[in-house]
Amino acid sequence: MGGGGGGGDGEPEFQIAPMIDVLLVLLVFFVMITSAEVLKVDKNLTLPVSANAKKKEPEMAKHEVAVNLRYDANTNKGVLTMDDVVHEDWQEVVPILQAIKVKDPLTRVVVRGDKGLPAGEIQRVMNLIGEAGIADIAFASSNK
Repeated sequence: MGGGGGGGDGEPEFQIAPMIDVLLVLLVFFVMITSAEVLKVDKNLTLPVSANAKKKEPEMAKHEVAVNLRYDANTNKGVLTMDDVVHEDWQEVVPILQAIKVKDPLTRVVVRGDKGLPAGEIQRVMNLIGEAGIADIAFASSNK
């Protein structure tokens, strides 16, 4: 008679419960890592099309902050959203960007401007980003 428990025929039993625990931990880990790198984008935007659009750099993804500018045809002005918050007074974005820049000196602002947005609105938001002390600005476009 041998000791060590088991089924009696000498074959080791496959333990499914610890395997499920490990898989769930890995799943939660990868979900958290992936969601942390996703930019808050406005789904109502229609990005301009550019044949020369480049894919974003994966190493810079964790340093990027999205500023979404949607065109409002009723007022003929841009609507600025950042982190799903609409900012009526665009000047209030400056201290938010400054705080982000202090936490991460490599911060890059990705301006996601609507296709029909007047160029003056893009210039206006670029001035605000500059006031916040951020010189690294990228523009989002589509290649389709």
